[in-house]
Amino acid sequence: MPTVATDEQVRAAYALCEQMAGRDKPHLYAAAQLLSWPQARRAFAATYASMRVIDDYIDGIPHRATLPGPSRQIAARQIDLWLEQVRRARADASATDGIWVALADTFDRFEFPLTPWEELGRAMRSDLSTPAFRDWDHLREYMAGASVAPAVVFMHLVLMQPYGPGEDGCFRSPWPYMRVVEATEDLAIFCYWVHILRDVAADLTLGGGGLVYLPQEDLRRFGLSTPDLHRMRDSGRATDAYVRLAQFEAERARFHLERGRTHLPELLATAPAGNALALTQLVETYVAVLQGLADHHYDVFAGLVT
Repeated sequence: MPTVATDEQVRAAYALCEQMAGRDKPHLYAAAQLLSWPQARRAFAATYASMRVIDDYIDGIPHRATLPGPSRQIAARQIDLWLEQVRRARADASATDGIWVALADTFDRFEFPLTPWEELGRAMRSDLSTPAFRDWDHLREYMAGASVAPAVVFMHLVLMQPYGPGEDGCFRSPWPYMRVVEATEDLAIFCYWVHILRDVAADLTLGGGGLVYLPQEDLRRFGLSTPDLHRMRDSGRATDAYVRLAQFEAERARFHLERGRTHLPELLATAPAGNALALTQLVETYVAVLQGLADHHYDVFAGLVT
């Protein structure tokens, strides 16, 4: 018979999830604090923390895209073990330690498919063997797990409403999973791409040799290379070529914003009022970040953009 976590263990697990999910004050976490029901806010913390576990692990591997074979196999095995923990949390509520207690409780109350976690795992495996993204299509494949997956979980929570008696009742979305994905994808790409454009300089200090998410095809189009980005970081100034590249990428972000906005009327009409506010704030936060980049001529190397 599975061991069931005590109420105290569940509370402690959710508290740990809050600490993990709120670290570095991500915009997604801030928006989730506006969700109408405390159960939904706790569910966001549990789901987001579970995703940060593997994301933090992969980010902490130096020069991860050039790992030797045995080291890559060890890291890939860790991704498999993480995904198995997620599956166990969804299958039963027998976890009694760490964030998995909270995730199991969330799965017990909220109707989530495993797909977002599986997509994230696929993206993390890609991180182990991808030194650079060839082109936009290559990056879009990665985004399906790295950005769309957590955004879909958030959007599910925006749409979910309680059913059943009592304040500890369960929640379900009025929309099927694929409809949520379709309504989320472009908005998630917009937010992720603005995040990347803002953090180009900061990402160059990560992972030992630095991380570059800008597609190599786009860099070449504007006569740039990865070493050029490092030189701009060291000099504290963007070149004219980089500004033109960033303007091009910003237009790509705006394209996905406008496509994503076509879904907003129906999303906002379906979601409870507080949840609709959470979604609106998230989108407008990234709109403001993109405007801030434009106001500073996209020079993220000068330390003026926050």
